[in-house]
Formats: sequence, structure tokens, C-alpha cells
Amino acid sequence: MHLSSYAIALRRLMRANALLLEIVTGLYDEQASRWPAPTAPSAKWHLWHVSRWSDIVQSTLFPVTNGESDLSNKGPELWEALGIADEWGFMIPMPGKLGGGTGLGNEEAANLELPDMIRIVGYARSTFELCEMRFSQIDEGLFESDFYDWDGVRLQVGEAMFGHISHINRHLGMIEAIKGVLGLEGSATD
Repeated sequence: MHLSSYAIALRRLMRANALLLEIVTGLYDEQASRWPAPTAPSAKWHLWHVSRWSDIVQSTLFPVTNGESDLSNKGPELWEALGIADEWGFMIPMPGKLGGGTGLGNEEAANLELPDMIRIVGYARSTFELCEMRFSQIDEGLFESDFYDWDGVRLQVGEAMFGHISHINRHLGMIEAIKGVLGLEGSATD
């Protein structure tokens, strides 16, 4: 069976999201919160960060999936629409690039008071599902069409999708390594 580039990308996105949720399953909050070194963020931070970016990506795709002519518009993020930032005690705008944690120094990242893993995982599941839904609304033609990404850069939707998958996989690998440092089984693909 021959799969299109779009179908392959959607399949890989769904697999990466599932692996990320699987790798944190069974981590106690204390384990998930531990920074193995001052320059190595916790598994909880990595999951929060990827969840924030999944939320940012899905909001960026909103005009594309809704057929809007102004592709520079953004849709709602769960982070703000559901009041998650307020509930967790975060100020808006959030620190880091687009409030997703990118570019934070280690000290600033370590000082973020993230809630327990149950809440982080719940937010992750919601943003992953919404991001997957947005991408599933994109057909082969839209996959190759131009839009404005989260940096305001005009590129193809498929290129942004592959970039997001790559980002998820980088953080998945970081969590695998952290689990190994903590003396736990680290591989998500055993």
C-alpha cells in the first residue's frame, strides 16, 4: 500500500505523541520533576514544553483548516481559552518564545512552578488530540500549500508538520535519557 506524504506525516505525528505519553506513564511526580543537572530540564518540563508547542501549532493551523483567506490569523490556544494558564498560576504572556518555553535560560525554566504530572499529562493529551485533529483536516493539496508558521514565516504546511514531529521526537529522546539517568528503563520503543 502506497501512502502519501501527508498520510505518513500524520501517522508519524500520532506515533510520536503516543510514545511521548507512554514514556512518562508510571513516573512519580518527584521523578518527573527532577532536573538531573542544572542544564538538563526535567521530564515534566519537556512534556509541558512539547504540549505548549502542540497547542501553538494547532492554533497556527486554525485558519488553514477553516479555509480562511488570511493565513496569518491564529486560532485559540487551549492554554488561554480554557484558562489553564490562570489555573496553574502563570502570567500571560508566558516566558519564552510565544509562551512555549523556547529560549528560557536554565534557571528561569527550573523556576517555573509546574503543576503535578496528572495535570501536565491531561493538558498534553488535549493538545496532542487537537493538533492531530487539525492535521487530519489537511488534505494532500493543503499539505503542500503555503501558510504562515508560528514565527510568521511563509512555508508549506507539510514542512511545518515535519518540523513539529522532529521537535516532539527530540524531546522524547531527552525524556528517555533522563529516565536512564534516574535508573529507570528509558526506551519508549522496547
